[in-house]
Amino acid sequence: MLYNHIAYISNMIGEATMHPDWVTQHKKKGTNISCIGGRYYLYAVTSVWNKEKGRAQMVNKGYLGRITEDGFIPKKDKIPRPTSPVTVKEFGATNTVWELSADIRERLIESFGRDGEMVYAIALLRFLRTCPFKRVELSYRHSFLSELLPSLRLGGKEISEFMRRFGENREQLVSFMSKYVGEVGHILFDGTGITSNSDKMSTSRVGYSAKKKFDPKINLMYAFSLEAAMPVYYRVFPGNIPDMSAFQLCLQESGIKNMVVVADKGFSSDFNFELLDSGGLKYIIPLKRNSSLYDPSILKKGDKSAFEGYFMHEKRPIWYYTSKNGVVVFLNPDLKAEEERTYICNIEAEKEGYTMSSFLEKQHTFGTIVMKTNLQTSPSDIYAYYKQRREIEQSFDFLKNLLEQDKSYMQNEKSLETWAFINHISMLLCYKVYNILREKKLIEKYSLADFLEHLKYISKVRINGDFVTSEITKPTKALLTAVGVHIT
Repeated sequence: MLYNHIAYISNMIGEATMHPDWVTQHKKKGTNISCIGGRYYLYAVTSVWNKEKGRAQMVNKGYLGRITEDGFIPKKDKIPRPTSPVTVKEFGATNTVWELSADIRERLIESFGRDGEMVYAIALLRFLRTCPFKRVELSYRHSFLSELLPSLRLGGKEISEFMRRFGENREQLVSFMSKYVGEVGHILFDGTGITSNSDKMSTSRVGYSAKKKFDPKINLMYAFSLEAAMPVYYRVFPGNIPDMSAFQLCLQESGIKNMVVVADKGFSSDFNFELLDSGGLKYIIPLKRNSSLYDPSILKKGDKSAFEGYFMHEKRPIWYYTSKNGVVVFLNPDLKAEEERTYICNIEAEKEGYTMSSFLEKQHTFGTIVMKTNLQTSPSDIYAYYKQRREIEQSFDFLKNLLEQDKSYMQNEKSLETWAFINHISMLLCYKVYNILREKKLIEKYSLADFLEHLKYISKVRINGDFVTSEITKPTKALLTAVGVHIT
């Protein structure tokens, strides 16, 4: 970073300071000279229009060489480290995700160049193999990805340097995410905590935990698009900062306008409601069943005629009535019967805290969901919005379970930012496949992990210098045909 800063200052004053003739004679169109410590260096540059700043901005495309009085000394290309010849490479899962995620890959390369290829490769390998960074290079060599994106340097040292460097420019990462934000309508926001195994970062702090765990952690705020059915934005913030306090900055940075905050019961406090209202934010937040913010008398009557009406949700009737202060009470008879049955079973099993007296006290609340909202829409829409919360919960499940990223071992903020961005791209890849399975009505038969396992057994085998595709079973061929992917 210091080197780039010095180079930038030198570039700024370079035009005002006359370089010697033996230096300037090497300056051609599309190049720029930097003087650092009395030495002269030549870089390839281009001009890119910056919409936010309203002006052209010079972008460094790479180091070309050093200029001396004896002439120009071009940089020496690094010789790729030799790799052991791999004759069988995993192909099926890699090729399928490669085809389905072409738009993500192209946007990454358009935004970040060669770094975009690095991000895509690491994200894909971690998605398919949940491999830690130290095993990325091995996974890369044994994947057909090494043929699709050849000559990537993914050793431990190279990845560590990349992680520190790439995460320096948060603005560039947000610019990439904004392309997705600008294509969607309604957004859900929610946060989750990630355990941090670092005592060197200011973002790693002990914070509130509903499970009473007080390990140092970082917080991740995610924005999820209902229309696109995928996460479109994230932000890392310290573990001791409440989710609600981070909303304003997330909104300002992401540029998201059309947003609905759907949170859990832990956020139902007067302070949080005032914060959301004062910020002009739309929200749906469930209340605890014993909350004083609503009138339970209608529930206690047990008379459906006291309700305002019902609507059908997933072929089930949902009864509702509005209470004070923008609170809507919903009753799901099927859920009520299930909760009553479960509670009675716990009484029969003599589980601690389950008694008949407590059952009789709570019986009118079984099957209810109480929500406070400032949305001006119908109760059925409010209920549907809340139920879509499971979509963002699904994304956290992908992050922590499928990708096994419930802990971070990053030791500085820049590497942590890169780690979070790579995970974000991995989740985009997850949803590319998941949404196809859901669209083709295959998700009930195949989980995302099951689908990938079917494909991982398809390999490319090197025979007489050429790769040929291994045998594919009929069920796997039928599965590929169902999702519209062809293996050749």
